Amino acid sequence: MLALALCLVIPASLFAQKAQRGRTAASALQQRSAPQRTNPTAQGIKLSAQDLSLLIEELGVPSQARAELAANEASRKEFVQDLHEMFAIAQEARAAGVAARPEIKFQLELSRAFVLARRYEKKREAAGGGAKSPQQIVSKEEIAAFTKEAGQERNFQEFLQDYLKNRPQSAQTSTLTDEQRGTLRQEWAKVILSARKAVAAGVDKERASEVMLLYQHARLLAGEYFKQTLDARTKATDAELEAYFAQHPELDPKQTKEKAGELLAQLRAGGNFAALAKEFSVDTSNKDRGGDLGWFGRGMMVKPFEDAAFALKPGELSDIIETQFGYHIIKLDERRTQNGANGQPAEEVHARHILLAPPVSGGRASGPPQSPRERARSAVEKAKRDKLFGEIVSRSRVVIAGDFDANPSPATLKAASSQNSTGKLSAAATNTSTPAATTEVKGTGKRTRGTGSSRRKRP
Repeated sequence: MLALALCLVIPASLFAQKAQRGRTAASALQQRSAPQRTNPTAQGIKLSAQDLSLLIEELGVPSQARAELAANEASRKEFVQDLHEMFAIAQEARAAGVAARPEIKFQLELSRAFVLARRYEKKREAAGGGAKSPQQIVSKEEIAAFTKEAGQERNFQEFLQDYLKNRPQSAQTSTLTDEQRGTLRQEWAKVILSARKAVAAGVDKERASEVMLLYQHARLLAGEYFKQTLDARTKATDAELEAYFAQHPELDPKQTKEKAGELLAQLRAGGNFAALAKEFSVDTSNKDRGGDLGWFGRGMMVKPFEDAAFALKPGELSDIIETQFGYHIIKLDERRTQNGANGQPAEEVHARHILLAPPVSGGRASGPPQSPRERARSAVEKAKRDKLFGEIVSRSRVVIAGDFDANPSPATLKAASSQNSTGKLSAAATNTSTPAATTEVKGTGKRTRGTGSSRRKRP
């Protein structure tokens, strides 16, 4: 229901969660929602093991990720730690006044409507003999009557402006057609009306609703606060990069480039290219073949490498060429012209290379290759983020169960979800399995981390 339009997509994957932001004035939904309770986030957060099971269920975590969580204690502890960080940063964002900004208030209210509408729809579908289509949840007649209510056109225009400002960058230059605006108005009305029905049915008082609202609001606030305030504090300075290289001289690109210069001098003095490639090149895919890359045409190699290779004559050596993979020395063996896939003649070259790069701890890193400086920057900024987040967590009022059931039974979920929300998290979330299963972070500086767990994406 209007997932993209709301810019508040509830993620389908545990590891694909991303904060969103919005920019408009006015809280257009407050008058259509239930009276707002005192915000428990400002008082502290307590989430029980049952709450975490509800959260996993409400997020729609795929079976494969859920199986990993169920089987891997370290993954569950990492998930709990990431939640700690997100809720702690969100608390700091509230204290800094982020939640009071008009555009953020609008997004918080909009996310509340979306969460309630989604949960109401799910409950109707699961009720047996209930709604089987969107029209059975909100009829066309209800939408028509709603859009004629006083003030709703103004509310929609506020929503529309928020939507337009927060579309993907690639869509910013496009203009909505009248038909698209009409569809957007219909979908927006469905969300607001479904949220109204959710409140009338008491869905907003269920624990599952409260947990999801806490999560979505924390995600929005933490993402906004990090982007506007914390991100700049985690950027690596040139001095920090130089200090990192001083502590890890084996990663310093200066030394790697110096070694490449020594090899180039040997080659120009008559050194055997194949032998030196086999001894020194870090490109394991071809070093044992003397660095032979075979034939390739334009567009098959990264640009600096391609430009250097195609500029050579047969038998000629390149200078030292830097790419994101490291430092290359290229030797051109042959050139030819072949008909390409389009039937047009295209030039190809047969070349070999020696690649030198600083070592990667634990073997080759996954993902796109990074230059030595980029790798150092990533390491420095990760350390700064972890330190900063640890400081924020240590002064927060966040209590989260240390473990949870990632595959609870339907009966357990039903019982947990049916708990009435009191507006006080401490009263609704103290049912942790054992005292030892709960980790409280309050001015202690302690961090929960599963042994051997690696940092992945945060909630």
